[in-house]
Amino acid sequence: MYAKIALGNVRKSFRDFSVFFLTLAFGVCVFYAFGSITDQAAVIQMASDQRRMVQALADILSGLSVFVVVILGFLVVYANRFLIRRRKREFGIYLTLGMDIRHVSWIVVIETLTVGVVALAVGLLLGLALSQVMMYVTAGIFEATIRGFVFAFSPAAALSTVACFAGIFLVTLVFNVSTVSRYKLIDLINADKVSEKVRLRSLPLSVVLFLVSLALIGVAYKVLLEHGMMEEGPYFAIATGLVTVGTLLFFFSISGFALRALQASPRAYLSGLNMFVMRQLNSRINTAWLSISLVCAMLFLAICGVCTGFSVATGMNESLRVGTVYDMSLISYPMGMALQDAAPHEEGPAAADDYDAIARLRSDIPNYDELFRDAVQVNQYTYDAAGNPIVDTTVEELFANTDFTGNATVETMMQGNTAQRLTVVPVSEYNALAQMAGEKTVELADGECLLWNDLSSLDELWDAVTVQNPEVEVGGKTLRFAEEPLVHLVFSDTAAGGTVSGALVVPDDMVPSGAGPSVTAVNLMYAGERTEVEPAAVAAIDEAYGDVMGQGSTLDAWPAWTSTTAQGLLDQSSGTTVVVTYLAIYIGVVLLVCCATVLALQQLSEAADNVGRYRVLSELGAEKRMIDRALLAQIGVYFLFPLVVAVAHAAVALSVVNDIVALLTGFQIGTALAGTVAFVVALYGGYFLVTYLTSRSMLSR
Repeated sequence: MYAKIALGNVRKSFRDFSVFFLTLAFGVCVFYAFGSITDQAAVIQMASDQRRMVQALADILSGLSVFVVVILGFLVVYANRFLIRRRKREFGIYLTLGMDIRHVSWIVVIETLTVGVVALAVGLLLGLALSQVMMYVTAGIFEATIRGFVFAFSPAAALSTVACFAGIFLVTLVFNVSTVSRYKLIDLINADKVSEKVRLRSLPLSVVLFLVSLALIGVAYKVLLEHGMMEEGPYFAIATGLVTVGTLLFFFSISGFALRALQASPRAYLSGLNMFVMRQLNSRINTAWLSISLVCAMLFLAICGVCTGFSVATGMNESLRVGTVYDMSLISYPMGMALQDAAPHEEGPAAADDYDAIARLRSDIPNYDELFRDAVQVNQYTYDAAGNPIVDTTVEELFANTDFTGNATVETMMQGNTAQRLTVVPVSEYNALAQMAGEKTVELADGECLLWNDLSSLDELWDAVTVQNPEVEVGGKTLRFAEEPLVHLVFSDTAAGGTVSGALVVPDDMVPSGAGPSVTAVNLMYAGERTEVEPAAVAAIDEAYGDVMGQGSTLDAWPAWTSTTAQGLLDQSSGTTVVVTYLAIYIGVVLLVCCATVLALQQLSEAADNVGRYRVLSELGAEKRMIDRALLAQIGVYFLFPLVVAVAHAAVALSVVNDIVALLTGFQIGTALAGTVAFVVALYGGYFLVTYLTSRSMLSR
């Protein structure tokens, strides 16, 4: 009999269980899908490095899942708290009809288990579908293949999901039974008559505090936009503190301010049920302003986290695709890494300007011609043979003589690199590299030079420098920048957005005799497809120089090389993309579910408390359509307030993040921002719709 009553309650009141069911099913879906990453990757043909990245991601997610389980457990208990409160009067009727508290608790147990088991089953099915999508997305990011149609199921992830959520259900059952057993019959019968005590605040004070909150938030935005996140000093901490206090004051005062503003227009205030809606919002936000502030903070973190994760991953991938022009790059610093701040030593072949690194490679690698079809050596020179700077004009002087108003991130970067000296590159070496890369070569007229910058985010800066400083001193001779002063050829393959910024391309005779290169790059092209030749090429380089590669030691007085390959960088980038993207989605989804669930349950609780008030409105002659609009406005504003504030905060923060991402990768975050907004609106809007429909069904009974 008790089971029949419980199942009948679930069937008849499924809308009341909707938020609880949705949160559970969605949590199970996400938990299983991300927990099955390793088994998804098992059916994808990936390189060993890529598999290590996936395993690292799985290890990170396993630790993060502990946090997720705690959060979801809190949400489930919070949802059940609403359901128990919603049904106090029903439980009182059961007790009046002769049931004892043990039987009422048993009904609650059956109901919770029924909804939990169905939600677990639905969540696992959705998780299976999501994991299949993620498997193909992972393969696409890694540019790997999946043979035929594969259905990947992870028994370990399914068992872990069932175990974790069984634990959550057990905690929920204990909470429900203990809560119901503490109620007294008189409290249950009179539950609908008990209202939450509301402390009304002074409306004039609310207006003042609201204006103060806007001022604090505005100052915080100004500080962040002017100084960015990278500038030394307390600016970022000040901006964070001001926006935190401003946000708290905003939600503390917004209801009173909105009420006062609407009252200033009697026509709008007295129209329809606006007066009722505003009074409802004022009383509710007065008591829940702190939780709404926390929801706003979580929404801000979710939006920024997801958007930044997407943009960084996408930017890294795109910058690598553009920047990996050569098949392999070998980089060395013959004069030492600290060449900007001190004159170099002059010992050994490293200080000679006629060292042929490509000839050395040919002699050390027996099958060189079978592996490589082309190679170009490019040298950057900073000092002459006597240790004097070749370029008399310093970067600091150029920046000091340039009126450039860029974003705070670029300005901070300028300040941090003023100690760097300009280097020179012979035009013949630049043209040889351009010819190998299939780019246009350059010609220099007498007394002309070019500025080499392969970091696109600094183009505006160097454009301003060359326009406002048209001449530079090189080796005691004045050179002027050409009509089109900037060249953007990729200097070498690298994981960063570029490797050279501020080198001068000069006539060959401007390089002093006997000068040693500060940076030497040898860029090579394979004699075949990358995937086929690269293993043999890497093995040949390791065999010839493996003991000193990247060690900073010397080989016959020649500094050690640092080796990078385009395919290796692309493989590493794809792994990083998977890790960053999946972590951003995982954390963002959990935070969004938390926010939406808290707001939904608060509004459902509010609707349950206000059934009598809405009934009075109906008895006074208010049409059902008017009441529905009033309910929609109340719930819509409650959901919209924290979202709008969070989006405003995120827009300012992401504009600064965009500067950093663009500086590092050369790409903007606009695409990621659009996807993030769509993702947030879909998930957050879904909870809003469920909340409105459930609340409306309560008022219709």
